[in-house]
Amino acid sequence: MALNQNVIREQDERIADFVRTPTFVVTAAALPGLFVATSVVNGAAIGIATAVAILAMALIAPVTRRFTGAFSYLPVTLLAGAMVSVLVSFAVRVVEPAVHEALGIYLPLTCVNAMAVAFVAREGFSAQPASKSSLGTVAFAAVCAFATLTFVGFINGMLSTGEVFGLTMPELAASPLSIFGKPAGSLLVLALVATFVQSICDARAKSAAAKEGER
Repeated sequence: MALNQNVIREQDERIADFVRTPTFVVTAAALPGLFVATSVVNGAAIGIATAVAILAMALIAPVTRRFTGAFSYLPVTLLAGAMVSVLVSFAVRVVEPAVHEALGIYLPLTCVNAMAVAFVAREGFSAQPASKSSLGTVAFAAVCAFATLTFVGFINGMLSTGEVFGLTMPELAASPLSIFGKPAGSLLVLALVATFVQSICDARAKSAAAKEGER
């Protein structure tokens, strides 16, 4: 029984450490946007909305903690997050009505999901790769989420329609690589990005550990 409890405790600690990393934020926040990132424009729009939602939650959560109690902290923070999601959706509608219509319900859904992910991670970021700066870590995750969805939009558009920078190449859409232009293939692209982000975090962690060892 004691051994099982130790295993469970160790697993809980590993999960807690993982959800406080930029890799978790990028992967979990970008998932809902993969379905509608069908072009560079759509990918960039949903990416910007996701990045704004991540940064907004990272800024809102500490402020609401200061002015709310233990019981009101969560509902007030969620209410503020929902307001930000609505404002982001409205901004996209004003700037690009066609893009807003193409993204549909996925725009607020992705915003809400990104804010929830950032809220979970914000409570204890490992502060990598920006050492001793949780806000820097959030900014890094937001930029990576935006880049991920924009890149997925480019890949989807290129391999599903064969259009690359205004040029049409039908052979791309007819090639076996077109699987990457579908939502299921986008998961593979997201996995590659997550691996890249994690490698940066690991490299920064090793560098920080080496410097600490020299001291």
